[in-house]
Amino acid sequence: MKLCITPQNPDLVEGLSLLGRVCDVALVSSADEADVVVTTAMQDKGLTVLYDGAKDASITYSSRVEFFRGVSYLLSGKAVQVNEQAHFDSNGFMLDCSRNAAPKLDTILETLANMALMGLNMMQLYTEDMYMLEDRPYFGYMRGRYTDEELKAVDDAAFALGIEVVPCIQTLAHLATVLRWGAFSDLIDCNDIMMAGEDSTYAFVTEMIAKMRKCFRSRRINIGMDEAHMIGLGNYMKKHGVRPRVDIMCEHIARVLDICKEYDFTPMMWSDMFFHLAGGSYNDADTKIDEAIIDKVPEGVSLVYWEYYCADKGRYDTVLKQHKQFKNPIAFAGCAWKWNGLLPELKFSLSASRAALTQCLANEIGTVFATAWGDDGAECPLNVVLPVLQLYAEIGYRGDDVTDEELAARFADCTGADLEDFLLLDKPNRTTENQPAIGLNPTKYLLYQDVMQGLFDAHVDKATFPAFFAATRDELRAAGERNPKYQYLFEYEASLCDLLSVKSVIGVDLRAAYLAGDRDELRRLTDEAIPVVEEKLQAFVDLYYDGWMRENKAFGFDTVDLRLGGLKNRLATAKKRIGAYLDGRVEALEEFDEVRLSFDNRADDPNADPNTFCNTWTRIATASLI
Repeated sequence: MKLCITPQNPDLVEGLSLLGRVCDVALVSSADEADVVVTTAMQDKGLTVLYDGAKDASITYSSRVEFFRGVSYLLSGKAVQVNEQAHFDSNGFMLDCSRNAAPKLDTILETLANMALMGLNMMQLYTEDMYMLEDRPYFGYMRGRYTDEELKAVDDAAFALGIEVVPCIQTLAHLATVLRWGAFSDLIDCNDIMMAGEDSTYAFVTEMIAKMRKCFRSRRINIGMDEAHMIGLGNYMKKHGVRPRVDIMCEHIARVLDICKEYDFTPMMWSDMFFHLAGGSYNDADTKIDEAIIDKVPEGVSLVYWEYYCADKGRYDTVLKQHKQFKNPIAFAGCAWKWNGLLPELKFSLSASRAALTQCLANEIGTVFATAWGDDGAECPLNVVLPVLQLYAEIGYRGDDVTDEELAARFADCTGADLEDFLLLDKPNRTTENQPAIGLNPTKYLLYQDVMQGLFDAHVDKATFPAFFAATRDELRAAGERNPKYQYLFEYEASLCDLLSVKSVIGVDLRAAYLAGDRDELRRLTDEAIPVVEEKLQAFVDLYYDGWMRENKAFGFDTVDLRLGGLKNRLATAKKRIGAYLDGRVEALEEFDEVRLSFDNRADDPNADPNTFCNTWTRIATASLI
């Protein structure tokens, strides 16, 4: 779609160019060349779009990102009349760059363009050690860390689109990839937690925050500090003895806040530690926050309530009200599940987000954002989370009564994709109807488990899995044809299903043939079925590689290679071991002689759902040490 903007506005030119990365929009200088002539104007609040479905449109907006959201309404080619106003001051997305997948600059710019079309105005860029500290060469070493130029390019593009990039770092815990190096050994309290109270720690934190100021315009910074459960219990305790951990935490926060102030940052931090130190958790509606703890928390920091596992409006309301006991501004971080293995959890993410955002509106929370963590290697592609971002945008502008049909229409406008097709990306993990829990991930453990020592064999439904995965493969391929822009996401999952249609049961079949003494079947499986698994595995590896390199830097794919390469080698070893048994060179296959136990220690119930959960490759692949 060729747009002519009148009056011409140089502030919109670069942003419109960036939109061209994700949709068919181009700026032209004359009305004669244009498909649509857009009259623009500024107003104090809100977004108004009038479009006749033909040549003429007007967009009146109060912020730059609202203009680009206005453009998205034109892309359908249908007449529209829109009047809406942002209900949140800041509404956006946290992009995890620290779990092996380091999105390329182009990928981040595409994400920003998608966000702008939706009208989201904040990106939190989560970088533990994924940026350069000139005097610390081991910081982010071999991890795909971003240069200053890359970070500034992200910030410049976001600014052109009307999006604030809030740097999101860690200044206490979650620093395992840093503290693994001997160069940082003097900073360790225990595990992945830095030593509070040490001048060397605050010199390090100063370098981090100074770099964020150098690269980003935002006056806000997320300083992390979540899940530091062992603070003060390692080297700190050896040096200082036992002290109240809430005192250690608050003293550390105060020093980090002083550094933030020095660099003109207003900080926010995850709030969970205060609840844990109070003797409760987010999951406990009865948690009482002692006034003494409330008084210790410095007022100059916003507290971010994060919740990813709940779709209960009442619980969100309770915990938000618990947070409001503090004297600090409150923000909310919700879920765009891509951290559960190789697939997203979109339907639950949408359900949880509706509940959460409804209560954020009711409790007048000003800042909300969806998180897309990459636990255990960031195996799941990034773009699967787009439906969740769309929901954040629609509730952010329209309120909490957005229908599924309205969401689907807006998703089509902004992404050119079909929402129902995207929701199929959950399906390979849904081997049964009405699964009893969220987050079950059979595609991950069925992929990685060993064919001879299958730790999840007790969770295989031999009667249904092959047909289920084959049928789901066909559905995904058809959906990919309907969504060519995102076809790679569907083809990747279809290939995984194609592989699992045979691999999901082969370990069970091999062991059954062995225990039955059916040497002919064992030889057939070894000579015919295992090679089919190997062939389909290679096809999946190739698609996985293509998708990774499309979205991410090369760093981090080494982990994928080690995992899938190990699987390839174990298949070769299985053929060798079974061949030796069939040829009489070994008397027994002790791997198959072992009784198969359930992975989750469940009772023996033939009517129970077979699926379980494990998102740690080292626990899936082997019971031995890695």
